[in-house]
This record gives sequence, C-alpha cells and structure tokens, in this order.
Amino acid sequence: MHGWLRNTHLLSGLFFLLFLLVYGWSSVQMVHRSWFNLQPSISETRVTVQSAVEDGRAVARQLMDQHGVRGDLNQVQQTPTGLRLRIGRPGTSYDIEYSAETGEAKIRKTVANFKAMLNRIHTVSGLWHDYSLINVWGVLVGLASLGMFVMGLTGIYLWFKIHSERTIGTILLILSLGYSLTLMVWMRLA
Repeated sequence: MHGWLRNTHLLSGLFFLLFLLVYGWSSVQMVHRSWFNLQPSISETRVTVQSAVEDGRAVARQLMDQHGVRGDLNQVQQTPTGLRLRIGRPGTSYDIEYSAETGEAKIRKTVANFKAMLNRIHTVSGLWHDYSLINVWGVLVGLASLGMFVMGLTGIYLWFKIHSERTIGTILLILSLGYSLTLMVWMRLA
C-alpha cells in the first residue's frame, strides 16, 4: 500500500505540475500587466452571409461553417439594422456586426499572443461550451483539482508513515501555510 500511495503521489504531482505552472504564470500576468506585452493583433474583414436571417445563432453557424470563425457564441444583440454578435475562444474573439438588409457581416478579429491566451484560459469555466476544446480544458482542470486533493491526502499519509521526515515535513507545512496566508492577505489589501 505504501508503494502504491507513494507512486500515486509522485505521478499526480508530475502530471499536474503543468497546470499549476500555467495558473501561476497567468496569475502573475493578471497582477502585473505592465510587465508583459499583451497587446493583441486586430484585423477586419467583410463577408456575405448566404441568406438574410434575423436569428443570431443562424448567422453565427453560417460564419463558423463557411468563414472559419471558431468559438462560443457569447453575446447576441439586436441593432436597428441587424445584429451584433460576439464569438470567442481563449486568445481569439470575433466582434461581428451583421446587416440584415445587405446580408453583410463585418468581422473584427482580435488575436492575443500566447501569453495573453494563457491569461484567458485562467478564467474559463464550465463544461457546456459550443467550442469543444474549452470543454476539454474544463475536464482537465477538474482532474487537476482532484489531483491536488489526491496529492494532499497521500502526502499527509506518507508524512505520518515516514517517521524520519516528520520534522522537515512539519517545517515545510508551516512555511507553505504561512506563505499562502500571507499572499492571500497581501493580494486582498493591494
């Protein structure tokens, strides 16, 4: 049992280290935006939607199927001349102004660099998105959260079983708790 728990602890720590690094890096970016170049590139195009429709989902579906727009339909607003849509995925967003009279859609595409995309996936939540890669990311984040609990439980068990490492374990536990609480208080006050 001891060997199995030790291997579970080690493998879960190694597997989920990538997620912790991504969240840590994106947290630093959120707090210190001025340290990073997070300026997106912006481009605009005009396309014609095949038939003049009034439904935002139908317009979005045509743009996705025929013009390479990918992501979740986040927002639909009626305008006097047609619709305003926002379709997005981490790192890329499309602001679309659709004219029902002409059937023309003006697409403003904003593409963030890799660092800014990491920042955006930090805030993605849920598992019910139209864009399936966001759902995959949500499942992986859920597994990473579960893995952190597994690491904590197996770590506590291993800590109690190995008597020679209790002193260093106690010191590391106190230091990490003190660091975490200090950081949380500091972030709330800053």
